[in-house]
Amino acid sequence: MLSVDNLTVRTQGKTLVQGVSLTVQPGQMLCIIGESGAGKSTVIKALQGLMPGTCDHFRFDPIGLDLKGALPDMVGLPNTRWVMQDPLAALDPRFRLGRSVAESLHRLNLPVDERLSRVKSALETVELGPEFADRFPTEVSMGQAQRACLARAMIAEPRLIFFDEPLSALDALVQKKIARRMDELRRQTGMAYVVVTHDLGFAATYADHIILLRQGHMEASQTREAFFIRPANAYARALIDAARNLGALPESQVA
Repeated sequence: MLSVDNLTVRTQGKTLVQGVSLTVQPGQMLCIIGESGAGKSTVIKALQGLMPGTCDHFRFDPIGLDLKGALPDMVGLPNTRWVMQDPLAALDPRFRLGRSVAESLHRLNLPVDERLSRVKSALETVELGPEFADRFPTEVSMGQAQRACLARAMIAEPRLIFFDEPLSALDALVQKKIARRMDELRRQTGMAYVVVTHDLGFAATYADHIILLRQGHMEASQTREAFFIRPANAYARALIDAARNLGALPESQVA
């Protein structure tokens, strides 16, 4: 579905990311992990045209893009959506949640009744009742706002969703609930996910493939099983050991 070879991102004379390659297929979840400042968010911003980047080859099958030596010259790939880390920053405080969720439908010129029906269905999918359509972002919890962002991403039935630390601002119980719902939705729909996260527990539970970044460079690119069983290098092993010592990995990944 999406394939990028040798991505490099430079800005103001500084190289932020270099030599990163990734592939994600329909229905798969690719997790990009690494410590703060590793370049995780920079990668998805470049892929969405929000930062200057170059690559050897870029392919995005849903719209037939196949480019040599360049990233697409556009902001926001068609058939994709982006769920940001901070839902309150992503939602316009002037708009009720129903209007924000419906934003992706505006180009479809749907009748009002059908648009309202889709909004209701999208909210139900993320376990929010229809009453949430009439609430403002400041009138709901952080977890409810994040679920509204997920509903907004899902409503247009994109082929790929980028997530930038979507669970980091939430408490543990809400994290677990939203993570499970995210996983259920992509398995049901066949959508692909690219998830930026520093949470190895999340990656160990849900990822199909893991990319590890460090200081803008790709330290590892492995299946989930291989990453935890046969770490690519000492840095990967150190991160895994630290997560195990903190109890951040599921029992199946604890030696």
